[in-house]
Amino acid sequence: MGRTPASRPLALLGATTLAAVVLFGCRAGTEPNLADIGGTWQYTETFSDVSHAITCADSGTYSLSQAGASFVGLYFQRGMCHTPTGLTDNTDSGTVSEGRVVGRTLRFRAPFCEYDGAVDAESGASITGHVVCVITDPTKQLNFSGTWQASR
Repeated sequence: MGRTPASRPLALLGATTLAAVVLFGCRAGTEPNLADIGGTWQYTETFSDVSHAITCADSGTYSLSQAGASFVGLYFQRGMCHTPTGLTDNTDSGTVSEGRVVGRTLRFRAPFCEYDGAVDAESGASITGHVVCVITDPTKQLNFSGTWQASR
């Protein structure tokens, strides 16, 4: 079944709305309310995979470099995971990639994980957010979710 002539104005309205969102959404990186997240941040995070009874708690440092609405960086963390068989060291370091800031919200990736967060509007010196990680090995897939906080 194809489109009927009556549905064509709705399709045009949808395309116009999408164009407006793209046009004005892309300006967010140049607006004065763009959060400045460049620099060093101390962070903590807790996340768990309920189905495998694993809970992790880490603390560390993000060193971020921001260019407009994009950012990249490095992280270093120390932490432990509680598993059904005991404690496991979760010390790690790596890269922060695909970072984007829109206004006071941000998203980025670190190995196996995706983060989102909101920068405190008053001070600009703290971030709170959510983390989701997926780790696959030959025998199972671990699906973690949790929260994180950072401050400078």
